Amino acid sequence: MASRLGVAFLDRIETTVEPDHLAPPAGEVFRRADALLLGEGDGSILVTAPREAVCGEVAALVARHPDLCRRVAIATPREIRRALVARHSAALVRRAVRAILDRDPAGSAANATPAVAIALILLVAGAWAAAVLDLSRSLLVAWTALFLGIGVLRAHLAEAIVDPPVAPPLATADLPRFAVLVPLFRESDVVGDLVAALLRLDYPVDRLDLRLVVEADDAATTIAAERAVAGTPVEILVVPPAEPRTKPKALDFALACVDAPFVTVFDAEDRPDPDQLRKAAAAFRAGGDDLAVVQAALEIDHADGDRPWLVRQFEIEYAMLFHGLLPWLARHRFFLPLGGTSNHFRRSALVEIGGWDPHNVTEDADVAVRLMRRGWRADVIAASTLEEAPLDLARWRAQRVRWLKGWMQTWLVHMRRPVSFHRAVRPLEALSFHLVLAGQLASVFVFAPSLAVLLAGAFGLPPLLGDRGFLDDVLLTAGLLGFTSGVAGSLVLARRVAGRGTAGRHRDGFRLFDVATMPVYWCLISFAAYRALGELMVAPHRWNKTTHGLAERGGAVEAAEPTRATPCASPVGEAMDDHPRAGVVQG
Repeated sequence: MASRLGVAFLDRIETTVEPDHLAPPAGEVFRRADALLLGEGDGSILVTAPREAVCGEVAALVARHPDLCRRVAIATPREIRRALVARHSAALVRRAVRAILDRDPAGSAANATPAVAIALILLVAGAWAAAVLDLSRSLLVAWTALFLGIGVLRAHLAEAIVDPPVAPPLATADLPRFAVLVPLFRESDVVGDLVAALLRLDYPVDRLDLRLVVEADDAATTIAAERAVAGTPVEILVVPPAEPRTKPKALDFALACVDAPFVTVFDAEDRPDPDQLRKAAAAFRAGGDDLAVVQAALEIDHADGDRPWLVRQFEIEYAMLFHGLLPWLARHRFFLPLGGTSNHFRRSALVEIGGWDPHNVTEDADVAVRLMRRGWRADVIAASTLEEAPLDLARWRAQRVRWLKGWMQTWLVHMRRPVSFHRAVRPLEALSFHLVLAGQLASVFVFAPSLAVLLAGAFGLPPLLGDRGFLDDVLLTAGLLGFTSGVAGSLVLARRVAGRGTAGRHRDGFRLFDVATMPVYWCLISFAAYRALGELMVAPHRWNKTTHGLAERGGAVEAAEPTRATPCASPVGEAMDDHPRAGVVQG
């Protein structure tokens, strides 16, 4: 095209960075990416990506005014888009870092955890420790109520397995645009498989914005990503270095660069079902205007020869969560904690709440709470994403500490103004929020100490088998029954969800040994909870990075289809002749 027009072609555009106080353009400008003005005055150059249909008009204009040849250049929409993002990167980073702070300072985890909240946590933990030492009645009462409730709930879930709703499929012509965001950091080993998995998505390429979000100082991942996306519709968004170095900050940066009405988040190791976006689109059409997000199930797909005990426990845990608890919560419209990946959002809902909190290390749970507070609803869909689990205890512990720390952050942040929170949500939503977040945290904090008391009693150590009155015996018996029911309910649920999941990937059932040793795994979670509590006080925003690409996966990802390559010219309706004036940015 540049040769026919007799103008220069730019395969790389160098541009200056605008000050961070200047507002970046709207997401539509980044999407259309058909024109960019470089320089000022007589030395300015208009870089454009005109449609083939208007090339004749441009050629005629250049023929009439030959001096325009040095003032016009051609570049691909992808390169213009990259230059636009680079030009406004400072403002985009500032907006991402302050995504929640500027809207609601008290609602951001950036603010230090209040001393009273930390004192409360320490008081509760200390009370449990003191109670364990003498097996006080308060311990037994709380112990009984907590574990009995957990057992009854999980036993109920096992008997009332709920299948995710299946919405009528949409015709291809009716499918909306989706922006798929995949934040990457130190993921050079898996980016090739990731791109192959994204290219397997069964969705019209002209309605799909695929973005890998990489850090500017992560050279290895950037190089691997550039190699993997060459000749594909997948593009790279580069985020300049800025604290906090978290996934939600990268997502907020990317959210400002897209304008699709629906936004999907995947992780680096994800292999989503090819029809997952179609199912999400159908769910939004059927779910009504108050549906903000739908969650696909996450499943572990390690090869049979690479599934040590820790991975198998992780697999059981995911099955109980995504095929047991979450569908049940969604069916009853209770608080639904999101899984961090394979979330499909209505973009307008994300914009309304300010996006993700870049200072919260489990941004998925926090964004779910803020959506609920604004009256939005969450649901699940009958689709799966295959994932990788940590292979060793050190990596598992780092990930689990981050998750538990983020759950503590989320509960504490939203309890800074408890009256405001409880006025904003329905009573059952508030109850489910406390049970899911605070209840789970309480259970992991007390499980290991409680089990220690039982083991001490089993070996005849006081005070479990010491002389006591009738009431103490009743409380002790109730406590033992409560603890047993909590464990038994979990075991029953694990057995019931074992055969559910992606066709061809799920197994007939979990090993009896794995189900029987689940309490050992729960003890590991308890130990991680205490470490997370300490990290909450000394390093609340530290992001414990999970390393991917270490496991042998269950199946190879098919190579990308060459027919999906994006042409250099802009799609119909994205050319310079019909672009709003905002598309031409002064350099």
